[in-house]
Amino acid sequence: MEGEMRFILMAGLLLVLTVTAYSNPFMVGARLSTPQIASVSLSFKPAELWFIQVEPGVAGAKAALGIGGSWGYMFGIALKSSLLYTWGNPIGDTEPKQIYAGGEGVIMVTGINLTFGLYGHIDGDSEEKDMLVSVGAGLGF
Repeated sequence: MEGEMRFILMAGLLLVLTVTAYSNPFMVGARLSTPQIASVSLSFKPAELWFIQVEPGVAGAKAALGIGGSWGYMFGIALKSSLLYTWGNPIGDTEPKQIYAGGEGVIMVTGINLTFGLYGHIDGDSEEKDMLVSVGAGLGF
């Protein structure tokens, strides 16, 4: 029940953000990815190429600082340094309540984004999972 409630809240948040933050300096997105399952993102661009992004999901959340650019929702590319915290039942053999740090690349074409990231385990009691590979696809940035 808790996971479904998170998902409903995130879907509502995405709807509100899409309506209110469609123009710069904010961008929104939604994605299916490992280990978060489904997530929404809000990016803030305080400067031309830099951005700050938060991405809560069903099985974890990311906070990132990145460099990149986009031309509306038509094309974008970015590299970001991220912290990832897992909860619930993450996809793969990833345990909940773990913290990972790493980097991620994003490419967006006509509003569809693809992501690939590598993360190292920095905190939590799952010592056997040193590295985490994250892949995803979604809409927006």
